[in-house]
Amino acid sequence: MSMKPYTVFAGVYDGFMDDIPYEFWADKINGYLKKMGFKEARVLELGCGTGNFTRCLAERGYHVKGTDLSEEMLRQARRKLPGIDFAKQDMRFFSEKERYQAVVSVCDSVNYLQNYDDLEQMFVCVRRALTDDGVLIFDVKTEKFFRQLGDNVFTDEIPEGSYIWENEYDEETRNNYYYITFYLKALFGLYRKYAEEHVQHAFLHEEICGAAGRAGLALKSVLDEDFKHPANKDADRLYYIFERKKKHD
Repeated sequence: MSMKPYTVFAGVYDGFMDDIPYEFWADKINGYLKKMGFKEARVLELGCGTGNFTRCLAERGYHVKGTDLSEEMLRQARRKLPGIDFAKQDMRFFSEKERYQAVVSVCDSVNYLQNYDDLEQMFVCVRRALTDDGVLIFDVKTEKFFRQLGDNVFTDEIPEGSYIWENEYDEETRNNYYYITFYLKALFGLYRKYAEEHVQHAFLHEEICGAAGRAGLALKSVLDEDFKHPANKDADRLYYIFERKKKHD
């Protein structure tokens, strides 16, 4: 029986995902925010996970709050970063008392939204959380990336254990399914077996721009993985930057 995403995975996430370029992403986003005049700004992070990118933003002088749907991931984040505010929130349905100059989301967290309505609802919440001159910056894995993953099996091993990742991509629905089985060390040289099922969705550019526009956000840029504009159409990951419309019907 599969557990919810990022339940068992939360405790070993940092070990298995130690090659994620958080510092690179933070440098690029920091550079953009500084150009916008948002030095030491208030930043809200959606899908903060175990807080690795949150830490990067805080180290660059931002007053950051991290949010995530997984209590287990947040537990890891609070343990590592006790001085930062973390909250359990669904990125589709959140409300903030504070207003933020920037809302950010990295590491394809937005791909966990399942459909257009989810995407638009997230954008609506983001617009409410932004200041009048605020921006939303997020990344998504592209349809091309998920097609490349296809129906394959991947494995990895760290001192705490190993996993087998069975991948399945449905081109009709553009849903990508991750079936991950963990074998984690227990007492007396034994291993415990756990399983999680993850689902991500490949959003099209037209869907992203359409949902954002309906929610009151205006597109500023689409960047590729090197933060170059215009974006390489063959990129595996794209970065979208939207600004809050001053007036919205």
